[in-house]
Amino acid sequence: MAGNNSGGGSYPLDDHVKSVARDLQHRFAQMSNRDQKFDLHVIPDLLSQPVVPEPPAQDDKEAQNFEKYLIAMSHIPLNYENPGLLDEALQQIPLDRLSQEAEEEVELFQAKAASLGRSRPEWSHQECMVRALLRWFRRSFFTFVNNPPCSECLSPTNKIRNVAPTPEERAHSATWVELYACVTCGAYERFPRYTEAWQLLRVKRGRAGDFANVFTMLCRALDIRARWVWCQEDYLWTEIYSEHQQRWVHVDSCEEAWDMPHMYYKNWGKKMSYVIAFSREGAVDVTRRYVGSPDALLPRTRCSEGVLKFIMEEITNLHRPKYAPDGETRLRLYREDVAEDVQLRSLWSATLEQSRRLKAAAAAAARGGRSSPDNKSSANMMGSPATGDIKRPIPEDAPVPDVPSLWPTYGP
Repeated sequence: MAGNNSGGGSYPLDDHVKSVARDLQHRFAQMSNRDQKFDLHVIPDLLSQPVVPEPPAQDDKEAQNFEKYLIAMSHIPLNYENPGLLDEALQQIPLDRLSQEAEEEVELFQAKAASLGRSRPEWSHQECMVRALLRWFRRSFFTFVNNPPCSECLSPTNKIRNVAPTPEERAHSATWVELYACVTCGAYERFPRYTEAWQLLRVKRGRAGDFANVFTMLCRALDIRARWVWCQEDYLWTEIYSEHQQRWVHVDSCEEAWDMPHMYYKNWGKKMSYVIAFSREGAVDVTRRYVGSPDALLPRTRCSEGVLKFIMEEITNLHRPKYAPDGETRLRLYREDVAEDVQLRSLWSATLEQSRRLKAAAAAAARGGRSSPDNKSSANMMGSPATGDIKRPIPEDAPVPDVPSLWPTYGP
């Protein structure tokens, strides 16, 4: 069994998992060219297996650039830890109102659990507080802006072009300004694209990325563990950690969506390649939580899976020691990392198995054999809302091992 490392270095991996992962690495070591390395027939299976981290090769400039890009982005959620900013954010939140809504919702969940003969409600006060925050934030606090209305006559506007920010706009974190013209009076309307959460907190308007930026910060103001989630295909959202369910929960503040990670591919038809969750605790590749079908997985060509694993651990080791200086806290976080990795791999294995069954059934139906699965079977794979909880595997008849059967309990 691997020992506990309470210092600032790398976190231990179980020897058995290392052995399995080395076998997988050897299996792919013979792939000499890039097309073979990132063959989509290989990547889906690889995502369900343990991976040994490996640093980018010295001649792999694309992987090195991706590493620098992810490390730079990992600093964004660190801005949420500014005490002054958190105090300002906390003053914006109607705590009494949200706390009352949360208590009422907890009572509803408790009554529902009792009616079903369950000892525990689905959500606790902590999650109900975030759900109340989500409703207030989307309906009353932050406004989605596509084309901003004219400030002179409130008529619609059309975009003309992007322009440079003024010195004052740049001082408030604007990186560029979208310039619009009123369709009625012809007046110009400027829409600065701010990047800092403190400025967005004041203007209270923006687009999906701005929603995620501010909402994640508000969660931190409530002392909720939160992640800022980046999708390479131009979208962002939030995850919060549920102490009640011992897992990370998807929250999309722009869509007012709670615990629906499959909504992007199921409802939008969105395909994704990289989905990375960042927080002060590090970075995690959570793509498998949101890509609920192999057909929705885009090519992952920025780097190998081993290099991506290395980058995630590199970012975690860069930030976590500052916010988890003691060995006990770091060990607890590492155990959470282990459990989440098992959960994500188990989910993806079940997704692959269900996909294979659906394709086999469709092929049999095309040959005149047994009929293809009905919509209900497909819905079980989708999971709406999909929770990602390994205690509720997808599909239902796919056995998923519990965490202790794959990972030992690491002692102090």
